[in-house]
Amino acid sequence: MNQADQLYQQAVQVLPGGVCATARYHHVLKRPLFIDRGDGAYVYDVDGNKYIDMCMSHGASLLGHNHPRIKEAIIKALDMGIICAYETEYHTALAQRLSEIIPCGDMSRFSGSGTETIMHAIRLARTATGRQKILKIEGHFHGYADEINFSWGPPLDKAGPAHAPQPYPESAGIPPVLADDIVMIPYNETDLLRQAFEQHHQDIAMLILEPINYDAGCLLPDDGYLEVCRELCDEYGVVLFFDEVLTAFRMALGGAQEYLGITPDLCVLGKAFGAGTPISAISGKREIMSHMRPLGQSEHSGTYLAHLTTVLPALVALEEYSQSDFYTTLNAKAQRFYDGFQDIIDRSGLAIRIQYAGPRFGMHFGLEGKLRTYRDTIGRDVEMERKFIGACLERGVYFHTALHHGMSAAHTDDDLSQVLDVIEHALNEIK
Repeated sequence: MNQADQLYQQAVQVLPGGVCATARYHHVLKRPLFIDRGDGAYVYDVDGNKYIDMCMSHGASLLGHNHPRIKEAIIKALDMGIICAYETEYHTALAQRLSEIIPCGDMSRFSGSGTETIMHAIRLARTATGRQKILKIEGHFHGYADEINFSWGPPLDKAGPAHAPQPYPESAGIPPVLADDIVMIPYNETDLLRQAFEQHHQDIAMLILEPINYDAGCLLPDDGYLEVCRELCDEYGVVLFFDEVLTAFRMALGGAQEYLGITPDLCVLGKAFGAGTPISAISGKREIMSHMRPLGQSEHSGTYLAHLTTVLPALVALEEYSQSDFYTTLNAKAQRFYDGFQDIIDRSGLAIRIQYAGPRFGMHFGLEGKLRTYRDTIGRDVEMERKFIGACLERGVYFHTALHHGMSAAHTDDDLSQVLDVIEHALNEIK
């Protein structure tokens, strides 16, 4: 028995399922990947295996693992005394920098996880509008707070009709009454979007969505869809909230709102924001953010919010992302990879759809043609996908069993060429 399997036997005795987070379980390995260290584009497991990492902390490690400037920032924070629950000049500097680069970011507050920030954002939108309901899009994921943890991956027999999805609780223990505050609609259907506003606008506090639905495998907005979202929110006084946990700093410095040219009222920034350290931000327009205490009556507080061991790395990450060639280099490298991947798929004759934006992408085995909504992704061939991932693992490329994958600035063209070689061998093997 190898060391990883021994560790897993120990872990299941003291950790439910042997993991600290459900998503860390790997359905091909039948356990989590136990790593010894990460460096650049690579992770090394406890048994000495080296992998080119195509998970990259689910997108958080956009600069790669073990980035020297990120390490220096953490050390600086430690040298200041491991302090929390105090304000420093660095907190103000981080908010000022966001106001310069995030289109909606007049003001910001910082939290830990995206789940935490979205919980506060919902409260803030309700305070600002005096309304209760949330307009949510089926297949879009916004964390695990009870009031929003609905229908990011519902089974079809529990999801209701396609034109009128029903809120499906994604965990046991969610009070059924919370579904009464969710108005569910499909993605990219402007007629149904308008209908929802006309029917419920007097009760809707916010429209929340992933501007690019990475969590369902990178579903892109149709041309004009986000413009209609903006138009209707303006018309009916509803807060437009972009969940940019995954899209923030991904393909442009100003996130999806810069990349797509639509400015929301509020957004959450996460994952790449801290370059692997646990920080998120709620950024938004001054008139809405001013409802937060001590200015207004919407609460947002916590002892560990904006810990310096995350604030200082976030400042450094923004400096790195602000380099003039950062996104041109990253996006060009990603496009070369996608072109190579598509060529391999075409030659394989297998039904596989890849969809991408910037350095993150989805792989849909058994499906072909453009995927626009969550229900378009149902029916993917999970067995083929897992055989593919297993074949890649055997050859030193780590894909997690999730719906989005990606690369970092640390991945070189040579790294990605190796990944393409492995992909070709893996597809030939499963064919």
